[in-house]
Amino acid sequence: MTKLGEATDPLGQAVEAAIGKVAAWRGKSVSYERINGGITNLNWKIFVAEDDASYFMKIPGDKTDIFIDRKLAREATTKAADAGYAPKLLHYIEDGEIEVHEFLESFRSCNVGDMLDRTILSNVVQAYRAIHGTQTLSRTKTGFDQLSERLDQCRTHGARLPRDIDYLLWQCSRANAAVTAAGFALCACYNDAYVTNYMIDAGKNVMIIDWEYGSNNDPYWDLAMLSFENFLSRSKIQEVIEIHDGAFSAAAEARIHLYGGVAGVTWGLWAALQSRISSIPFDFAKYSDLLFLRTRHAMRFPGWEEALRAI
Repeated sequence: MTKLGEATDPLGQAVEAAIGKVAAWRGKSVSYERINGGITNLNWKIFVAEDDASYFMKIPGDKTDIFIDRKLAREATTKAADAGYAPKLLHYIEDGEIEVHEFLESFRSCNVGDMLDRTILSNVVQAYRAIHGTQTLSRTKTGFDQLSERLDQCRTHGARLPRDIDYLLWQCSRANAAVTAAGFALCACYNDAYVTNYMIDAGKNVMIIDWEYGSNNDPYWDLAMLSFENFLSRSKIQEVIEIHDGAFSAAAEARIHLYGGVAGVTWGLWAALQSRISSIPFDFAKYSDLLFLRTRHAMRFPGWEEALRAI
């Protein structure tokens, strides 16, 4: 780890400036190291010798205020932590919107292969069930609200849209009509499912990090995102429904199928926007193309039409 005061590069100088804003650490022996893997923010592990403890520091990525409501994100983080499934937010520095969380020392990030483990998958879904059943937030952004917002942002910032965007949006409008007609409940939702944000320990206990997109939404959006991100089979999706709801229903499966398609477009637009504005070294354009490719497959598969009828 690098000791405070030894930075010679811009990133190191940036984190040292951020560390200096945390009043509780002033005058203490602090060292730090970069945590790789995030594709939105700059993340750091901070060790404070006098506390004999490590902390997680998040410094917002450049221009992320375009699509992240930081106040809502802090509320979502706090309520997920209250439910026992997110690390506690220990310090918030308004100047720079810097967050410091407890460090999940005994946990590691999941990968897609981990979701094949029934215990891990079950524990993720049970975490969602606990949060969905106990928490609400101050702002509602349904999946369709998020889609509309991302589309407007892409157009405003000149992001590259796929040639068949009108077709994709038409299919999303059909899903919107079907979901609206069926009705839905609202609760605190994660609205993300990037697999490395699910953390597990040796006992396969689950914590969920990075609640930046949290809002009130239909809880099946979270289940759809989980299923889409981890390429869950139909049998696994049915398992997810049984764990979350207590019993399987065809209507829930249809809703997850439709939301998966809409989420694919939404996050494809997110990646297209990031490709335009982000300075983080990640191939967002390729990621966007992949998401749109998967979404086309879902929407052209016969199951899409069946889901529109079954919901």
